[in-house]
Amino acid sequence: MYPVWNQSGHESESKINGTEIALTLASVLCSTAGQVAFKSASVRVFPGAFLFWCGGAAFMLASMLIVVMVLRTVPLSALVPFAALAYVTVPLASMLIFKEVTGKRFWLGTLCIIIGVIFTLI
Repeated sequence: MYPVWNQSGHESESKINGTEIALTLASVLCSTAGQVAFKSASVRVFPGAFLFWCGGAAFMLASMLIVVMVLRTVPLSALVPFAALAYVTVPLASMLIFKEVTGKRFWLGTLCIIIGVIFTLI
């Protein structure tokens, strides 16, 4: 639930619908893919590095465009918790793809982020 002002200027409560949630999650995944592509391009210089850089830029642009589209119907304050999910998805992708190591503090922080996002949705 988040506050929405109707045409008469009165505040009412509204929920984010399924399409808005799906688009917002797609934005987070695009951002994650973009950051992974940038990391891939920066790990070492190789002939395809520029393509990874361009792919990263394309994913980040797609993420931004999706957010702009969703902001037409959803207040910014309702989208901010979803952006926090990138603090979860990027390290997870780094662990899977680049074999980066995370500790117990990371997982505790990740759990706090996930709980916080869930609280904003209920």
